[in-house]
Amino acid sequence: MLLEDYESSYHIIQVEIFDKYCTSCHVAGNTYAEESRLILTSDTSYASLINVIPNNEAAQSDGLLLVGTDGLQSLYASFLWEKINAPNQENFYSDHPYYGALMPLGSPALTNGQIDFIGDWISEGAPGTGHVADISFLDNIERYDAEFTPLEVPENGIQIHLGPFEVAPQQETEFFYYFELNNDSELFIKRVEIEMRSGSHHFILYTYPENFWIAVEDSVERHLRNPDESYNESVLSIMAYQIFFTGTQWRQLDVTFPENVALRLPVNTTFDQNPHYLNYSDDTYLGEVYTNLHFAESEPEHIAEILQLNVIEEIYLPPNDTTTIEKTFMFEDILIENGLDPLSITTIDKINILQLFSHAHEKMLEFEVFIIDNDPSTEDEQIYYNNDWEHPPINYYGEGWDYEHPVYPAIEIFPEEGLRLKASYYNWTDETLDFGFLSTDEMMILFGYFYTQ
Repeated sequence: MLLEDYESSYHIIQVEIFDKYCTSCHVAGNTYAEESRLILTSDTSYASLINVIPNNEAAQSDGLLLVGTDGLQSLYASFLWEKINAPNQENFYSDHPYYGALMPLGSPALTNGQIDFIGDWISEGAPGTGHVADISFLDNIERYDAEFTPLEVPENGIQIHLGPFEVAPQQETEFFYYFELNNDSELFIKRVEIEMRSGSHHFILYTYPENFWIAVEDSVERHLRNPDESYNESVLSIMAYQIFFTGTQWRQLDVTFPENVALRLPVNTTFDQNPHYLNYSDDTYLGEVYTNLHFAESEPEHIAEILQLNVIEEIYLPPNDTTTIEKTFMFEDILIENGLDPLSITTIDKINILQLFSHAHEKMLEFEVFIIDNDPSTEDEQIYYNNDWEHPPINYYGEGWDYEHPVYPAIEIFPEEGLRLKASYYNWTDETLDFGFLSTDEMMILFGYFYTQ
């Protein structure tokens, strides 16, 4: 069918762009459609876009619509335009870190011509009928290829580099890469930087317990899945000992801890790097990760402890249904779950929460965290909320953060208080799902940092 034979500019967008690149995810019943509340199939796409407020808190705060009808003015207030405008990628991620990922997810960017055609349509008032956008834009089939810039080596710290490695088409690539730091003294980390090539679901840098006794193959990709998609049991058996150190589901991370607070690396630290990339295209692309760990100038007053609260056995998601799961971790549970000596707990009067972020997979609708206080007359206070499984917000709490994004009031937890985790999932498949490591399985984890007093 010739482009001139389509009924309208929007008809071209629907058939040549949305149907080919977007509706595999933005279709009724899919988690992406549930998260974004955006369905792009032909029966409802126009009504889902026009003058609709996006289901993204940051975009709402910035006053964006998915697509407005005020011409050129609407182009620069369009969340759809922000999400597809790949040539503006650098500004997108630096200026709007909470807008999520560029689209299409896990696939190459739209062609420059397709992007310009949609931009022209929005600039002309985004009508549902009539030919208003310049068809010649679609002759440009070049695609923006994002430049990847490695981090500079820190002046006082260490750089960890993984890759580049191939991410095969139409599958997920997740592996672990173990190495020994061989440090002969304790190290204290004040600042963390992470830079990844696009296409990543997450990157986590794990450590292991001091005096870890199990031999792990060094400097080799240990893939989570075998070629037949079954789990690699040798990898699973080691994961039970891993301790989260730092990580992100964002392409870039740069955060400095408050004064007198730092992470601690013991003598002879061992690291396990864990990249997880998604590739829904027909082409192989490259993954790559740089991590900079900047040293503190002296031993800090407070050691940032790792917060990792796992919900595993409770995850049971019946098919074609919405399920809500809750689990409570009281004061002592939080300390014991995160490796503190039970005998020392009686000397701890307070937990100071520094950072929180959730981790779940594609069936997740919402993830909430509440404080349970010891006053029965008050309701539990919500301190964290996420409705984007792929790019959860990373919340920072208390004063002193050297960080350009919002910092929330200090969170203190006392004995007889705790945290309540609540997550909702929609399992649109015909199979019952439980805990697992693929994005098609599910998880419910709260990560973060805290220190005790």
